[in-house]
Amino acid sequence: MDDNVHTPHLPPEILLSIFQTIEGHHTCLRSAALVSKEWFDPATDVLWRDPPPAALASLPARRRQFYATKITELYFRSVDESKYHSQYKNLKFPRLKCIGLDVVRLRKNQKLHLGHYIQPRLESFSYWGGHPCEDALERLETECPRLHDLHLVEPLELELDVEKLNKFLRNRTSLRNIEFGRGWTYSLQNEVLAQVSTIDHLERLDIVPFLRPAMVQEVFSDPSNKFKNLRILHLRLPSVSVALLAAAADSVDTLFLEAGDSENDVLQALEPMTHLRHLEIEYHNLHRGVDFSEESMKSLGTFQDLEILLIRTWTRGRAYFNNINAAWLGDEQFDSLMSSLPKLKSLAFQVECSITLKAITSLSKTHPEIYCCDLYGVFDLDDWAIPTEPIFPQLRRFAIDAPNLRGRTRASTTSLPAKVDRIIDIILRQLPMLEQLGFHDFERNVVADQVLEKYAVRIDGAFNEKQATTHRPWSWMVKNPRVKSRKSVDHANDMELIRRNGLSHVFDMYDLGRDGD
Repeated sequence: MDDNVHTPHLPPEILLSIFQTIEGHHTCLRSAALVSKEWFDPATDVLWRDPPPAALASLPARRRQFYATKITELYFRSVDESKYHSQYKNLKFPRLKCIGLDVVRLRKNQKLHLGHYIQPRLESFSYWGGHPCEDALERLETECPRLHDLHLVEPLELELDVEKLNKFLRNRTSLRNIEFGRGWTYSLQNEVLAQVSTIDHLERLDIVPFLRPAMVQEVFSDPSNKFKNLRILHLRLPSVSVALLAAAADSVDTLFLEAGDSENDVLQALEPMTHLRHLEIEYHNLHRGVDFSEESMKSLGTFQDLEILLIRTWTRGRAYFNNINAAWLGDEQFDSLMSSLPKLKSLAFQVECSITLKAITSLSKTHPEIYCCDLYGVFDLDDWAIPTEPIFPQLRRFAIDAPNLRGRTRASTTSLPAKVDRIIDIILRQLPMLEQLGFHDFERNVVADQVLEKYAVRIDGAFNEKQATTHRPWSWMVKNPRVKSRKSVDHANDMELIRRNGLSHVFDMYDLGRDGD
């Protein structure tokens, strides 16, 4: 570096603030680091905040500690990156705040060393399993006073010590968010669930395995002193257990519920949860469809503070054999339901019903600030063809089965390209702020498929997605290399993640920080 180069002399904290504005632009930061000694430290502080593990491993061994000192987030996002753990075991990471460990695969007789990652500044610990680490829990308890996120897809130990885990949960009072992933299917004990449910400082809880009815009965039969300050809850339950949950978690305002069946009315059971602002329900009923009754609609109308609603079956795309059915639900009934939810801003209502475009147009009048509308049905868009003020001036996501135009039959002289162009013209005029367009039926409907392709060309950008999306658990977040740095708005659900089906290119639209935009 040439010290004779004339560069602005600014305090290090000002330089750091400047370089933070270009975080993620690695080429620019590398160039800035080469300008002068004065710029080198703040530029590399930003550049090395969250490097891929391979970047640190590629350095000469004598230089690794210098850059390891700058790292605040370190995520091992693939099994292949497990090999770097042994190379880092003699390093120190004093600034490390977040560590994410993908499934670890080590050779025979190798040990998983985590002590160098478990530092006093650590705030988030995520572990996907694959190799036991018996001492990690004790070290997290005694050495990480700032730890507030704990995401364990599998238990840390080969054999779960229930008392040891409960002691950690009692003593680590900094914890705010806990997730037990799918690897806990046979390890999650009643005593652990009972302990978690009484943690006063807990704000979010994700439990991925389905809870057994007997476990729910034992833990939640007495709802007193349960989930006192919990705001966000994600559980999988049989429908018979939902009422017990609702009584114990009546203060929760964000609920992601996956129901294992529809034998009992889930919405009626949820009525005690009057503080709900965000509700997502997925039915895992793969044997037959789900009946959405008029009683269910009345129960849904009791959540008058609801801002975000998603109801659907668990599928990978459109599943015609196990949909939610409500043939009785027409325009009038739909209008009545929506009027009972005056604060609604995001609606994903994947229910087979008899509504027409008239109901969607009415929704735009009663809920002008709505930004997500995801419904089932093939809708004739001719009524939107008349030049007017935009029907949905704020809508960011619009999904239906397929678009159609009235009177267009096989005998019609209108060509398919002309029909597609007209539909796109209508959508662009009536939904001017649209960022996501989705058709559930695109694989079976030629018009829908063609509209998607031409729409992407017309807006001069890649098509966003072809599937409805919903919540993802915390453990998925840190594994996705494209989500972490995004600061835009989640227009689909107004939450930090989407779960299960979304593709990585969707995440460019989603906000994880919720910075008050």
